[in-house]
Amino acid sequence: MINRSAIGRAAGSLFPSLHEYAFNRDRDRSVPKSAVRLKPRDVPEFRQRPFHLVVAALEGPGCDSWGPAQGNYYYEVFQSAREKFGADSVSVLDVGADGSDDWGHRLSALLREMQATHLVAHMERDPCLRVQWTWDEVWSQLARWWDGVFIGVMWDSGFDLVRMKGRRLARISPNLVGLDICVPIDGVLVRGRGEVGPVPLLESRQTMQLLNERLSGVEKSSDLSFIGALYPYRVALLEELERSGIRLTVNPHKNAGESGTSESRPSWLNYMAALAASEMTLNFSMASSGAHQQLKWRVIEATLAGTLLLTDDEERSAEFFERGREFDFFRDGDDLKRVIDSWLSRPEKLHNAQEQGQERAQQLADTAFWDRLATTLKRRGLPALPIIGRG
Repeated sequence: MINRSAIGRAAGSLFPSLHEYAFNRDRDRSVPKSAVRLKPRDVPEFRQRPFHLVVAALEGPGCDSWGPAQGNYYYEVFQSAREKFGADSVSVLDVGADGSDDWGHRLSALLREMQATHLVAHMERDPCLRVQWTWDEVWSQLARWWDGVFIGVMWDSGFDLVRMKGRRLARISPNLVGLDICVPIDGVLVRGRGEVGPVPLLESRQTMQLLNERLSGVEKSSDLSFIGALYPYRVALLEELERSGIRLTVNPHKNAGESGTSESRPSWLNYMAALAASEMTLNFSMASSGAHQQLKWRVIEATLAGTLLLTDDEERSAEFFERGREFDFFRDGDDLKRVIDSWLSRPEKLHNAQEQGQERAQQLADTAFWDRLATTLKRRGLPALPIIGRG
């Protein structure tokens, strides 16, 4: 019997674009309305008007996480934009907690009503965590008449399917800008075209105020923390560090909630307080796709919490922080032990690094998302963001 899956894998290795060809062919056949490639003359010319941003959130109004300090990325985009550009200049697509089959029509109506100039959305999935992916059908219809910019956010373009979706959307219209939070993606969606990435995690000033209140009075109780999945190689490394005398805490945010009771999903503020209680924290930067190292959210979260970040990623973190002054790098387990001991032997320098990293992280969380996006919009000749005040 012919092993079709084996044949498919072999063909995919010989012709890397074969899977993407099949993906686009299937989408073109199953959803003919999504098979749009606008020619330059058909792209609507931008009509000058006041800036207005629409956010199509992955978890929007009606979801429990829609609020400050909940770890909801798109709430932070929404609230940060309100703080910077004015509440009247930002709207959110409300499709309810359970989603809506007509969300594309609702989005179209909202863009028209608000005369929106920009749209930010998670282009890996439909709004409200819907299982379906219909962004290509929705964007194909919007791109025919809407003259604004679609900022399509990706959380991990290391996955083949995510890149396929992004490229399909990007080729519909040049008015799409890809934004990957983890890695550079210039030329990845369309050859020679500039995109945005990586972009440090952003936090609204509203959330930062709540975070500062939560962290007030948190004292250091361990030398090193690790928060994350306990793969066997990580367990072996952590046990070795603990045997060497390092005071280690593992996933301390899961131990107790604010009331002292166990939580199935610890709050983001408790998670941040757990980071703050350690002198240093450990970060592994390999993408979940296994494709490459990436800028993890924890890089900003750890530094915001005032703990010193120790990471096996030098390139991405060093793009935003100064090694040896705001974070540090390790190559392997032996090197990590040396790095930890070096910092513990210089408590004053450790404290200064924590403070400097925290100050830098606060700046990045406040403005890096908007600054990097503004740079790409200018480079691409697309409608600009308003100038952001630094007050």
